[in-house]
Amino acid sequence: MRSNAVDFGQTGVVLDEVVRTGTGLVRNGPHPLGLSVRRLLSEATLDANDTDLRQRLQKATARADEAERQLADAERHCAALQDEKHQLVGELQHQVRNLLAVVRSVARRSGETSESVEDYAMYLDGRLTALARVHGAMVVDPRAKLGLHTLISDELLSYHAKEGEQVDLSGPRILLQPQAVSPLALAFHELATNAIKFGALTRQEGRINVSWQREDGPEPRLVMTWRERGGPPVSPPERRGFSLTLLERVLPYELQAEVSLDFAPTGLSCTIALPLTARIVAEEANLTN
Repeated sequence: MRSNAVDFGQTGVVLDEVVRTGTGLVRNGPHPLGLSVRRLLSEATLDANDTDLRQRLQKATARADEAERQLADAERHCAALQDEKHQLVGELQHQVRNLLAVVRSVARRSGETSESVEDYAMYLDGRLTALARVHGAMVVDPRAKLGLHTLISDELLSYHAKEGEQVDLSGPRILLQPQAVSPLALAFHELATNAIKFGALTRQEGRINVSWQREDGPEPRLVMTWRERGGPPVSPPERRGFSLTLLERVLPYELQAEVSLDFAPTGLSCTIALPLTARIVAEEANLTN
C-alpha cells in the first residue's frame, strides 16, 4: 500500500520531464509538480507492484546526480576561466606599460642622436616597426614566448636577407621572456640596419653568421655572436649614436648583458652575453631551431 498521499499520476509527468531533460526539478517554477526526485523518494513508499515506477525513479535520480555533477564541474570551470581572464588582463597591461616606456625611450634617444628631422623620422620608424614585429603575437596572447631564432631571422628577413643565402643562424632552441624581447629586438635591428647601410649586406657576396650557445659555469650565460664577412672594410664610428648607446649602455642596464664590439677591417663582430635566468629565458632545449 501507498502512504503519504502522493499522486503518482502526476509523479509520472515529473519523471518523464526528469528523464528527458536530466534535471531534478520541473522548469516552471514552484508547483506541487516541482518536487525533486529525492523528495518524491523520501515521501513515497512503493509496493511490489510499482516496479516500473521504481525503476523510473532510480533512473531519474541517477540523471539528476549526473546533472548536478556536471553543473558543479561547469561552475568550477567558469571560475577558473574568470581567474585566467583576470591574470591575462594583468599581464597584458604590464606588457603594454613596459612597451610604452620603451617607445618613449626610443623616441627620445633617436632624437638625441639624429642629425636631421629626416634622419629622426626614418630611424624612429624602423625602430618602432621592429618593436611592433616582435610584440604582435604577445599582444594577442600575453603568455606567448618569442623564440630567439624567430626574433633574429624575422629582423634580417625584413631587409630581404634570407637564411641559407646571406645569413646563417645556429643555436639551441631558446624562448625569451617578454621583458627581454624589446631590448634584444632593438639590438638586432641596429646590427641589421648597420649591415645594410655600411656592412656585409651592402654587397651580394657579404655574409652574416649569428650563433648562440649556453655557456656553463657558476652563473650560466647565453652567449650570442654576430659576425659579418665579405663587406667593405670596417672602422670604428666617429660618433656615438643610438646603436652604440643601446648596445653598450641599455643592454647592460636592462638585461645585465656584457657586450663586446670588434670593428675589424674584415667585418664587424658583436658578442652579447646574458645571464641565463628565468627573468630572461623562458625555455631552452638542446635542439636547433
